[in-house]
Order: sequence, then structure tokens, then C-alpha cells
Amino acid sequence: MASNSNPSDSFPYPRGSVVAILTDEVTVEDARQRLEQAGFGADRCDVLHGEAGLARIDVAGEAHGKGGSIMRRLQSVLSDDADHVRRYEEHLRAGHYVVGVTVGDDEAAKQQAADALRAAHGEFVHYYADNYVEDLGA
Repeated sequence: MASNSNPSDSFPYPRGSVVAILTDEVTVEDARQRLEQAGFGADRCDVLHGEAGLARIDVAGEAHGKGGSIMRRLQSVLSDDADHVRRYEEHLRAGHYVVGVTVGDDEAAKQQAADALRAAHGEFVHYYADNYVEDLGA
């Protein structure tokens, strides 16, 4: 799985991605294998961890420019997305991993990615569409 440091990356809002929290390297490796078996290559997966992961989550939105800051302000007022960001931040600070799988608007791919992440003991599994967030934890 890849770790993208490009400032135009999928964070602070992982549009078209299934995202989960994994607690350790063993579950990350399990998820990688399951995602690979489901047809998701490293180019479709992002792993956030440690300080570099926190920089990508960019809680204040500052590292993603004016647009990132505005997005974070809107999220805090108009949606539960800010709570998600804070949750991801807490887990990254605790040494956990946040894994995102790009699926676009492909319903089958969304379910396959969610299934693989849940099977690897992924927690807080969600899909981030353009205008809504879907809980895929069940």
C-alpha cells in the first residue's frame, strides 16, 4: 500500500474512498493481502500512520491551503465529518493506521473494499461520497 505525500491528495476529504482504522502492522498486512485478493492494487490504497499520517489528515486544513481550511470549517458546522477527522487523528496519535481504498462510485468495489477491511478487523469503516458519508461497519 502506498503513502502519498502529495498535497493535492485525497485528504482532507477522501472522496470516493472506503476508509477504516487498523490497530497494528499485523492487521494492516492482513488488509493489504485481502485487498490485493479482491483486486485492489497498491495504487488504489493509502496508509496513513504517525506524524506523516497526521500531516495528511490535516485537522485544521492549513496544509491543504485555503480550500482545505474552508472545507474543515464547513465540516465542523454542517456535518459529522469533523468528528471523523478528530477520531482519525486520535487513532493516528495512538500509533494506529488509517487505510483508504479508492473505489470511486463503483458499488461493488465499495462493498469488496469494506468486506476486506472488516475481515482484517478494520474499525470505523466508512465510504466518503461527494455529498454523503456511509457507515459500512456492519
